[in-house]
Amino acid sequence: MHQFFLRLLVVLTVWANAMAWAERPRISEDRDLLDVDLTGSDCLNRPEGTAKTPDGVERNRMKNRSAVDLSGARVEGMDTAAFLKHVADLDAQTKGKRRTQLSAAQKQQLDALEKQFVSLTGWLVLAYAGPPETTNCASTDFHDWHLEVYEKAADHPPQIGDPTPIICEITPRTQRAIYRDNIRIQALAGFFRKPDLTHESTGHAARRIRLTGYLMWDDEHNGPADIGTKIQKIGANKYHQPWRSTAWEIHPVMKIEPLDNAVASAPIAIPPVAPPLVPLSSPPAPSSPAPQQFVTLTQPVKIKIPYGETVLPRGMKLPIISRNAQTVIVKYMDGTQAIPIESTDLP
Repeated sequence: MHQFFLRLLVVLTVWANAMAWAERPRISEDRDLLDVDLTGSDCLNRPEGTAKTPDGVERNRMKNRSAVDLSGARVEGMDTAAFLKHVADLDAQTKGKRRTQLSAAQKQQLDALEKQFVSLTGWLVLAYAGPPETTNCASTDFHDWHLEVYEKAADHPPQIGDPTPIICEITPRTQRAIYRDNIRIQALAGFFRKPDLTHESTGHAARRIRLTGYLMWDDEHNGPADIGTKIQKIGANKYHQPWRSTAWEIHPVMKIEPLDNAVASAPIAIPPVAPPLVPLSSPPAPSSPAPQQFVTLTQPVKIKIPYGETVLPRGMKLPIISRNAQTVIVKYMDGTQAIPIESTDLP
């Protein structure tokens, strides 16, 4: 009888774990930034997302601020210590609180800080696609990118005893500009968290970067399970806890700059060679280059990439290299991909 109940307990535990996993929000399979077109997104004109509470609405509006031209803007540059010092006063006053619980003076201080542009310099140890959340109307395809930025480089994913990072997030509204600035997550992060929450190496060390964007207080993650100076445990859900140094973030990130010597150096200038003398005559009119043609995806397409697979979302525009009756060859990242014609807007 004892063995029967023991076996029953094992079966129920396995079943409960399977049900918990099945109920987990599906995380995007994206492995890197994309040239995302938000034109067809129903959430584009809803900066509050699908939040139902006053603090959720206010928080989402802060997260969903659009990218702005930073040239001429006053941006305060910081490292980890300076960032934590910059927000320390309000952090101490608001420990464990939400936006709706702040005093009038604290709210005034919060408003002033969240209007600031700041830059953070650190090491991008871990990056991953964010889960569906009210900010992005619970969409899996249009998601934030979470960047865990550390004061020092690490040769392993976050583990017990490690210091906690500062969280910075790229949003769907800022992703395209960062992508077109030739920034790639896989080229900068040391480790990548997959949708099953396991970690994999990107094949190179974490790189030192500078991130610039709005200062933002994510009061949804302002409790002791989230905030601390060192990681105390790895939870049953595979997340490290606490997982951040502060509820303050750079969110949205609008610009990322690699700072280490892995950045390609400037091309060497080659002296011009004098052209040969030719008889005077009227030169032919220069021909105009053919305009680049693009294709738009009408449905998601899964493709293989060097470090696994990714899904190109509906609405994404890609430059055309060539096509035939069944497929169109497009340029994606540093290579080409064959896309079925039926998944595009091509006739």
